[in-house]
Amino acid sequence: MNEIDTILTADVCAAIRAPIEVARTLPRQAFTSAAFAEAERERVFANQWCAVSFHELVANPGDVLPVDLAGMPLLLVRGEDGRLRGFHNIVPYDGCPAVLDPATELDEIVTPYHGWRYNLEGELLAVPYWAGNPTGADLDALGDRPANLARVALATWGPVVFVNVSNTAGPFANAIAPLANELQAWDVAGLRIARDAEGEPLLQEEVLETNWKTHAENWGINVLHEAFVHDIYDRSNEVPRMRPDGTKTCEDFVDGRFLALKYREDDFPSTYGDIPFPRVEKDPQMPIEYGYFGSFLPNLHMGVFANLIHLIISNPRAPARTENQRAQFYQKAAAADPGLLEARAQFAAGFAIAGAEDGRITEAVQRARNSPAFESQYYSARWDEMHYRFSQWVLECMTANPG
Repeated sequence: MNEIDTILTADVCAAIRAPIEVARTLPRQAFTSAAFAEAERERVFANQWCAVSFHELVANPGDVLPVDLAGMPLLLVRGEDGRLRGFHNIVPYDGCPAVLDPATELDEIVTPYHGWRYNLEGELLAVPYWAGNPTGADLDALGDRPANLARVALATWGPVVFVNVSNTAGPFANAIAPLANELQAWDVAGLRIARDAEGEPLLQEEVLETNWKTHAENWGINVLHEAFVHDIYDRSNEVPRMRPDGTKTCEDFVDGRFLALKYREDDFPSTYGDIPFPRVEKDPQMPIEYGYFGSFLPNLHMGVFANLIHLIISNPRAPARTENQRAQFYQKAAAADPGLLEARAQFAAGFAIAGAEDGRITEAVQRARNSPAFESQYYSARWDEMHYRFSQWVLECMTANPG
């Protein structure tokens, strides 16, 4: 029996799949085990369409951007034809990444270890000195050995670049449909990343000493924590999201891999206040009425407002380490308008504060998972439906391909 089977025993799986009133969460070892994290790399992250970056960071022909997904090195390249392509960032000969650092205005890729040259479509151009020829133009010297960079399936939705490392996840349109359908009133194609005073993308990076699942459990799928963790909600008379009669002023939206707290913006005017940016709906005749805090599993998290979308791409690096990239996206002109520079900076700071508040709690939860006192937790049927669904989704990923 391998370590995954000792963690996800038949009894544990049955408890996770039980009705929410008696179900248990994933066991603590699913958050602390190195073997479990290694298996997730294949069964969750390689097999799904996953977010890896924002396409404006690779905007122009000749731009290259090395990225990482759960420890797998990848490369985004904007070709001379303007098309964005994805590759495994590894040279078949020497095993070194083809690109170590972001670069712009390239017309070819020269690898850092042995100087192999590739065009922007990932095709090998030259192998200097391989057969003694300084130019390395004699590619026949390689015989039938693999030489080109290995392609990775790539797609975009709005500002986000997705890849499927295994190339087996099926059509991207099917995967993204729940998110795209629910946000069809938003002009996601017209969104642009916020810019700073120098016109550079206002990108925030954070490292949390917590498991990626611990972070995901806390984001939009956990509603009840708001007033206890976040100052803005503690001061709000509209939180917790419940009426005096006990009914909630929000709903759990669950469709495929999109899980979200969905609420009417008109129900929370004092909580969020006036947002000084143009609205981002496609058709002003069909105004946006709802907001969302949600997750597109496994690793894209979002806060969706009528005037902006806040996005987080999470990247697991170890059982107790998660690296996040955060950015806000606005209507095109507003993203770089000098008159809105201070407002953009204030909103970025506000999201950073909320992230720090969440980070403190999720790191504490992660540390507590080293305790043998409780092997798993339970759910509130009123508040934890999305957490319950998330645990089941992870379980199904982990047990569908038990190789």
